[in-house]
Amino acid sequence: MLTDLTTQQDLSEESDKLLNYSQLCNVFYERELKLLTDCKLPAEQLAKRMASLPFYIKRAAESLISLDNPLELDTQNGTWSAKQKKIHPADKITEQENQAWLAKYVCLGLVLPVCIVEKGVTQFRLDSVDEINNKDQRFHLNEQGWFYFSGKQCEQSQSEFGEQLGLHQQKKAFKSTKDIISAACCGHQWIASDRTFQRALSLRELLLTSVINWKHLNQPLF
Repeated sequence: MLTDLTTQQDLSEESDKLLNYSQLCNVFYERELKLLTDCKLPAEQLAKRMASLPFYIKRAAESLISLDNPLELDTQNGTWSAKQKKIHPADKITEQENQAWLAKYVCLGLVLPVCIVEKGVTQFRLDSVDEINNKDQRFHLNEQGWFYFSGKQCEQSQSEFGEQLGLHQQKKAFKSTKDIISAACCGHQWIASDRTFQRALSLRELLLTSVINWKHLNQPLF
């Protein structure tokens, strides 16, 4: 009898896992196809992106359902959930504290949050360190470009990204704290001192949420 109950429990858990996996894959496909449509990429580039999509979607879904972290996974919407702070959590970090932390802990593969202010909306996005220039005391993030150890974005990256996006954005890299990383994972946003709607993370950002070292946020997971 005990064996039968254990088997039923295992089957139930496996069924729940398969359902969660299916829901995540579906919502990721819907989201990414919409993003690709909106991007209006050249046909050749679009074909390459479409060909690689199944691999990254399956990888993201598998990674997220197997994670053990302090956030709650909403498989129907493909989002992480946590209580949003009334004021964005980077407000309490001083310039000196931020610079000291970045100068000490920035290393290749480290996941960092970038605070972005655009049209009065403040949000955090995850990115990873892929190059370090100790001589000039700056580091490069895979998507967001070059930043000084102070967290300030380098002038060259400001110019390049501004031209590419046609938008005025203020960007600053911050030390990784549980509150800031949680806000980035959940897509929390603020307008002035008020909380506003949650944004959906890109597939790339969701994959980054799966390699966060929650026990030691100042170190890469691997």
